[in-house]
Amino acid sequence: MPDRTSTDLPAADREAFDRLADVLRAPEPPEPPFEYTGDADKTAAALAVYRNNIRSSLSKALADKFPVVAQLVGEDFFKFAANEYFNAAPPSSPMIADYGDRFPQFLDAFEPARSVPYLADMAQLEIAWLEAYRAADADPLDAQAIMAAGDGDPSDLVFTLHPSLRLFKSSFAVGSIWRRHQSDVAPEDINASAGECILIVRPEREVRLSIISAGAFAALEHLHAGDSVAEALGQAAMIDDSFDPQATFEIILGGGCIIAAARE
Repeated sequence: MPDRTSTDLPAADREAFDRLADVLRAPEPPEPPFEYTGDADKTAAALAVYRNNIRSSLSKALADKFPVVAQLVGEDFFKFAANEYFNAAPPSSPMIADYGDRFPQFLDAFEPARSVPYLADMAQLEIAWLEAYRAADADPLDAQAIMAAGDGDPSDLVFTLHPSLRLFKSSFAVGSIWRRHQSDVAPEDINASAGECILIVRPEREVRLSIISAGAFAALEHLHAGDSVAEALGQAAMIDDSFDPQATFEIILGGGCIIAAARE
């Protein structure tokens, strides 16, 4: 799609370029942006095809980026929402991979989607999953390396967490709903209104999504902020009476969440 930020054109050509972009972005075909030199009807029809192709391509790009959202609402509703999203937030980058980054915020305010109150959070979760998938590779540390770094006591260590690690908290069971929509996971009864804390990380080739306790979530937040192990575990215990430090450490290690450890 024409990129309105292009500045490598002569002024007159850039003006025509921008006017054409407005036609292609408009919700409804506006008046022609310039005088036609040939058959006006044929030119208008060609522009309409181009406009429709752009919208169709971007709708598919959204469906690819938010597959669970698309499954939750069905094909017809998703196409309708994608078209309205295009009207509200047309592409600002020539990179199609960037398209849809504001889709969760759009869904949150989209009145026709009110019947699925967790839809915006699901879209945000799918963005976090994609960020983890595209993140840089890094080799996680094992328990032996961590213990060696702390001379047998990791409590005063500060960790560097894996670049793919994402933490997401929702008032809804979006992690469980997401897992239910993966083909290799058996259906399960889900209370959609039960909030969840979610860890996403890709230590190797596969992105892992885990539902974790509020305490484990808090511990990872503090570790990510640069707190020591002792500080992070202490903060987690303050907000979660059932917090289990050992189980949390096993989650962090088993998930490949740590790539470096150093004394505070």
